[in-house]
Amino acid sequence: MVKKLILVALFVCEALAITKFDVYQYYKHKDYHNTCKYGLWLLHKNLNNSIYLNVVSISCVNSDMINTALRISKYMTKTKNERHNASYIASLYLIKKLLLQVVYDNIDISNLSLPKSDDILSVVFENISKGNFKKDKNKYIIKQKNTTYTLSPLKEGDKFKIVIKKIQNKKVLSTNIYW
Repeated sequence: MVKKLILVALFVCEALAITKFDVYQYYKHKDYHNTCKYGLWLLHKNLNNSIYLNVVSISCVNSDMINTALRISKYMTKTKNERHNASYIASLYLIKKLLLQVVYDNIDISNLSLPKSDDILSVVFENISKGNFKKDKNKYIIKQKNTTYTLSPLKEGDKFKIVIKKIQNKKVLSTNIYW
């Protein structure tokens, strides 16, 4: 199955003529979604390129493609920076899974501590684990100064997802959906 996916990716890259330079250009212009998407297509050719692995995996994180970043992170073992970013990605993946359990299974995470970051998943996790939230039915509401974060379930068909919204002055600044 993996070999078939790689062959399809090779064909698509050749057909679209996507290059490593294109991937870096997307990153330079903060187009993280395309950096992740096209970077993944060229991954097999760049498994030994530390900069490439870091750029693509962190772009996947920045575009909420944590599962994709996690798949890339298994190759990130050679340098200190690769290992650091791989651990960061793994911790975000764990946080995402724990927040799914919080919302759907009502688990208590007050005894858990994980590495902190500025990522919205980490901010929400940290506040919920410390009890800094109010619960309104199945929605978790976190208030920090002039920013409000909400964590709520989103069931689409047989997929159980969570939605995190960042709100300032009654305006939704971002909506992040994870599964």
